[in-house]
Amino acid sequence: MNLAVTLRRIDYSALDISDYSRNYIKLLLPILDYYLDICNRALDLLSPSILVDYGGGHGFMSLLAKERGIPNVIYIDHNPEAAKTVSTLSSLIGFGPDTILTGDQETLLSWCQEHQCTPDALVGIDVIEHIYRLEPFFDTLHTLNPQMSMAFSTASTPFNPFVKKRLKRFMLTDEYGNGDRKGYLQLRREHIASQHPGFLEEELDRWAAATRGLTFDDITAALQTPANRPHPTTSHPNTCDPATGNWTERILSLGEYRQIVSPRHITLHKGFYDSHKKGLKGFVARCLNLLIHLPFTRPLAPFIILEIK
Repeated sequence: MNLAVTLRRIDYSALDISDYSRNYIKLLLPILDYYLDICNRALDLLSPSILVDYGGGHGFMSLLAKERGIPNVIYIDHNPEAAKTVSTLSSLIGFGPDTILTGDQETLLSWCQEHQCTPDALVGIDVIEHIYRLEPFFDTLHTLNPQMSMAFSTASTPFNPFVKKRLKRFMLTDEYGNGDRKGYLQLRREHIASQHPGFLEEELDRWAAATRGLTFDDITAALQTPANRPHPTTSHPNTCDPATGNWTERILSLGEYRQIVSPRHITLHKGFYDSHKKGLKGFVARCLNLLIHLPFTRPLAPFIILEIK
């Protein structure tokens, strides 16, 4: 049976999963075919025998990978509730990832070394734009397997002006707050004030702005070496939660990605629109998808896939 059909038949309200997972899946179900198309496109770039589904969330990618016949699938996510969700779904439908881990790339490395397992491919759907530090992330994966092939889809495309404008609004809301919710700028300022109560107001403002994109721990370290005070250099207002390091849909240029993953090679693949929509929207989506295949149409693509080898 088709995975999309199977997933739509599940009564998620009756499952013992978190409200967050339940609500996330509820939002995903109306566009499930499109989401699985994106997952399939990413998997088409790989030829894995041991696949890591990194930042697997609800686990639909892992379920799809097993349906496609990939022999060994390792699911990993930092959220225990997400791991519980994919475990519950796997038990319900009768198949799922062979291994379910909770943690980050270091957890993956430790588990693989302990079990003498060497994954040959890794896939991430809407995850690379949230990882706090990409350099150590890729260094750890290189330690795991220098020949590993990777595919990351991300809606944080640096090419589409409409997408960038929409994501910029999210970033600014997170950075400066919304209503009673404090922004990351205010949280950084409060942290700096607690560390250095003697700072003047203008010093607090300057440091809070200059440490955008750092966690509390890294802000503390930066405060100890004022001469090396960081300063945001990107043209986009990228910002991250200082408590967790989770970036708000971070936008990086292709050049920045290439510098981060060097000497690995990046191939950029243009994304596509939801052709499953009915009526005029579906017709427009199919027309745009035809145009996206032409050269010089990166600004049309709603997302990108980074193939890294």
